[in-house]
Amino acid sequence: MSKRPTAANGGRNDSGPYRLELVGLDAASERPDLVVLAVDDARNVLHRQQVDADGSFDIPPDVLKRAHRVLIGVADGKEGVQMASAASFRGNEFARQITDGTLALAEGVWSGFKYYWVCVTGNVQACRRRPWWYDSIVTAATTATPAIERAGTRLQRRAAPSVSELIYWPQRCASVCLGSVEVYRRSCCCSPIVFDDPRIPELVVDLERYIDRLPPRLPPPKRGVPPPPPPIDPLDSPFFNGGTLNELALNATADLHALRSLPREQAAHYINGRAYLYHRLCTCGTVTRVGSGTLQPDGSFNICWREALRLQRLNCYDQYAYIVRQTIGGSTNTLYDGVAGGAWFAGSDHPTLTSYSGLAFTCNETGSGDGDAYVLLDLIGDTESHELTTPPSTGWDRVAAPNAGSGLLFPGTGPNDSHLRNLGGAVELSFTFSLAMREPAVGARYYRVSISRADASGNPTGPRYFMGQGLAWQKVVGADVVPESLGPVLPATVGGELNLYRIPYSDEAWVGSVRYHALINTLSNAADMNLNLPPASDLVSAAANHLITLEVFNAAGERLRPLGTAATGLPGAEVAKAFKFRRWFQPGGSPGDDTVEVPHAALTHLFCWDNRPPVADIERLVMDTTASNAECQFLSGAADSSFAIEYRAYVADQRFQYRHSIGWLRGLNASAANGGVGTLPAPASPNNAGEPPASAVISGSNSFELMLTRINPPMVLPPTTLLPRCSFAVTLVTESKTTNGESLSYPYATETAAFALAIGP
Repeated sequence: MSKRPTAANGGRNDSGPYRLELVGLDAASERPDLVVLAVDDARNVLHRQQVDADGSFDIPPDVLKRAHRVLIGVADGKEGVQMASAASFRGNEFARQITDGTLALAEGVWSGFKYYWVCVTGNVQACRRRPWWYDSIVTAATTATPAIERAGTRLQRRAAPSVSELIYWPQRCASVCLGSVEVYRRSCCCSPIVFDDPRIPELVVDLERYIDRLPPRLPPPKRGVPPPPPPIDPLDSPFFNGGTLNELALNATADLHALRSLPREQAAHYINGRAYLYHRLCTCGTVTRVGSGTLQPDGSFNICWREALRLQRLNCYDQYAYIVRQTIGGSTNTLYDGVAGGAWFAGSDHPTLTSYSGLAFTCNETGSGDGDAYVLLDLIGDTESHELTTPPSTGWDRVAAPNAGSGLLFPGTGPNDSHLRNLGGAVELSFTFSLAMREPAVGARYYRVSISRADASGNPTGPRYFMGQGLAWQKVVGADVVPESLGPVLPATVGGELNLYRIPYSDEAWVGSVRYHALINTLSNAADMNLNLPPASDLVSAAANHLITLEVFNAAGERLRPLGTAATGLPGAEVAKAFKFRRWFQPGGSPGDDTVEVPHAALTHLFCWDNRPPVADIERLVMDTTASNAECQFLSGAADSSFAIEYRAYVADQRFQYRHSIGWLRGLNASAANGGVGTLPAPASPNNAGEPPASAVISGSNSFELMLTRINPPMVLPPTTLLPRCSFAVTLVTESKTTNGESLSYPYATETAAFALAIGP
């Protein structure tokens, strides 16, 4: 650099070059990287220069004459400087600040230029959800009666799960370890919510407007009426923005109802407990992209950047949101968009970002062929197979003698207090084929699934049926996602074997929600569906045990069996290879091994299914000791007169009744808060109440006084009012344990009766 000339004109140097002196910066301290920027009055950049390591910089004299401002600060990554900490000088005053060609800045000014490391961390996962779940959660989100009201009686709560119940519904998630993460920041100022806060009514209005913009839920089609337009894809709706679950949209209807109903002091507590609501009352600045990085092999991210010191005002803080993208086969997809979904976190959080995108490619789909060669049953619907109480195999097609709990799900307490639930409906089975199964030492290429009835000893009996319906998975090919058929493959290509399906190994680019290997429709009729499955007469009868068997084949259609196991004796070629069938018998992370070897030529599990529905039948209404089945009933008695019902509530196999409940509702706009809902006690032994040929049973009772007492709102005298008369409805609900392993709600039957009560002569 040229030698600095001596200053003239009273110690000023109008032509440069110049030197920037940071007063108080010692030799051991790191000098911040700074930029000098000259701009005109329209903020157009006239000159930009990086300050040298020794503090030298230059501004041409003609530029300085035209400059409206001269800025010194940290680069903002966009050819400018970070204005929050920049030192600013008027153009015509810049030279006056320089003494002997040196611009001196006090420590209180330049300390704002220093870079500080800012870091955020977290994990990314993708969760597979089935279509029913999306439909249910949108239905729950758009239903006017929220969970706080449905909880008035157990009876009403059974009608549909709440949003919160559905969000935490059991699911299978896996880490996403291939992709990029962008970090966005906004600064928000939030004053604490206090009792009788004037912002609470404003939030109510805000939610009303927000709900008006949400897509309406279409009513079910009626007979003779043209069908409604196709529903909006939930992942393209405000409920799921860019694969991200939007808490505000999903809870807005329930939150609005709660804020309208709750006293002010409870409303403040309600808002403070929900960050997505609290943030609606904050004042937030613009959203800025501040960093980016890539996902690590375990699905985590650690993204850091350097920036100047930023000071926050009282009650103000930074929030961060993330966008996760993934490129596979030349196609880039947004898996998670926290900016669009309103998912903001503190910088100190370590969030788990959950994507519901069917295009997500997870870590378990990027494995190698290293490790053991094995096959096991992984999932039954969405339920891990260790929850199946199958007896151990005693042969390739049979198991040990079953007991009353065999073939059922959840031997312990499962989700939603489930225990020993029978199978029914369409049951999806997902197997795990380790990548080593594909290696030449084994060469597994195809699989086949068959079903047979089991006798009391666990042996197959009657004909064997094979899964034969078409099955396709979605796959990324180039920039497209296309369906790829897995089978059944043509027998001519596999040595004449029928009903074989290609094994979809996990390191291929599979996407989408279809990830099962076999669909067992326990209600199917083989003749009607043209499927090689058991006829309906075999399946819709009394509870029965069934054996489901998996076989594995090579590319030539030869059956593969593990080394050291006995041959099946079935027609066709069969060879022994170095692999194992395994059974998952205890939860992952339990003491000891979680799987056990199945030393046979095929993998067989026992399943028990029973599709018979529950029964709910109200036979008579009972006042005191008098029962009546009259169509219209107006019951009048003393305040201590009692009301009950005579009823039947049962499931054909008593093992599979979950429970039954009896609830009543008074008049219009009844709620637990005003005493307008209640329950009748069920008998001490609820299972198979009144199952024929036994007589119907009589429920417990409530007094007329209890049922006609109205609880008035708080601070209103008198605190209660005894209504002289009112109309009522009583509903009986019977729930069964039947599940397909995916939907873990309880199938139910209901019956409702209407009547009126009066206290009088």
